[in-house]
Amino acid sequence: MIIDELFPEKGKLVLNANGKEFIERLGVEAARKVILGVLQGENIRRQTEPLTRRRVAIATGAMAYLFAKGWAEIDGFTEKLSEQALEQMVNTSQSNKATFWPAMWLIGLTGKSIQNVLRSNSAMRQSYIHDFENAIEEASKRCQDDFGPISMNLGYVVDGKLKQNIRPLEWKDIARLSTAIGATTLTIRGSEKSTYGKLFERLIMGSVLTILGFKHVENAQSANLKKVFWLSDSSDVRECDATIRLRPGKLARFDIGFIGKGNPEIMKDKLTRYASEIKQNGVANYSQTFIIVDRMPDTTRTAHAALQSGTEIIQMSMQFWAIELAKKLKTRLGYDSEILSIPEDQLSDYLERKLKPIPILDFLNTTNTIREPTIQEEAQHYLANTVDDEEEVL
Repeated sequence: MIIDELFPEKGKLVLNANGKEFIERLGVEAARKVILGVLQGENIRRQTEPLTRRRVAIATGAMAYLFAKGWAEIDGFTEKLSEQALEQMVNTSQSNKATFWPAMWLIGLTGKSIQNVLRSNSAMRQSYIHDFENAIEEASKRCQDDFGPISMNLGYVVDGKLKQNIRPLEWKDIARLSTAIGATTLTIRGSEKSTYGKLFERLIMGSVLTILGFKHVENAQSANLKKVFWLSDSSDVRECDATIRLRPGKLARFDIGFIGKGNPEIMKDKLTRYASEIKQNGVANYSQTFIIVDRMPDTTRTAHAALQSGTEIIQMSMQFWAIELAKKLKTRLGYDSEILSIPEDQLSDYLERKLKPIPILDFLNTTNTIREPTIQEEAQHYLANTVDDEEEVL
């Protein structure tokens, strides 16, 4: 597959990496800055925007490199692109984003627009390519008429030597490149909300529990029995995002999600399921439950459900919400954290100092792969953030 060979390997890492590789590529300190912002009550989407821009820049840079290499090595590269891209899409699993995505971008497609092209009959695929090529041709002629002729050179360096395009690039070539970059940007931005949500849930959960004085261990079978926590425990009826063990027999479970107040039903579902666990499993009676969300819905039903299930809710939109979590841990478990003795005007410096030495990559297991959200997840994220988005616009 020629397209796959032209797209650089480091660009593929951004598209198809597991969580640890993804953060390493984008920058550990940049991720740490996001965590600190959320711990101080900042909105996760505002905090991850610099990472999104960086991810877009890397992906679009890799696409520009693909074109530079193709124009330097393949005669008639622009004219061959559509057929090569379509062939690669047909012969690649959609889950293999590092190979599938660059191909779909080259023919102007995003993840939400491939259903009418991929896996359909050959006549329909060829019809799409025909229409796409006509659109590129018409756009290039319009640019020629409106802006006049253009000529551009683009090259890449290999073994210290510059290799440039075989012929000067004109409007049709530029139209192909700009279309591919536009599709790349739309795809990355379209997937980042769920991507960063799942990724930073572990990072933030692990960080805040470490700051509160607990030690990260792999799982419940750890030899350390006191003041430890592990992530993504599925040993109970429903998987939780984290569990702390203050001492043998004294546990607390945590569920974290960037849920806004625009979707009370998701919150109610979490509370209902935890209540059912307590009724069904006697062991669960010895475990406290804490749900951490962006903002709690303004409904009495949510508060009532929390009261009924014995669940504590902590809102990340509160400034220094780690203090609130520490207070609830003291009330529920009798655990006294150091952060409770820190004056409010020193909390920012305290959190930054405590966060700095934490090995946040340890919170990301190698199977935690960045993936496209399912339709159900996209719907939930849309509903959960609809009200928040409207407030930001207002």
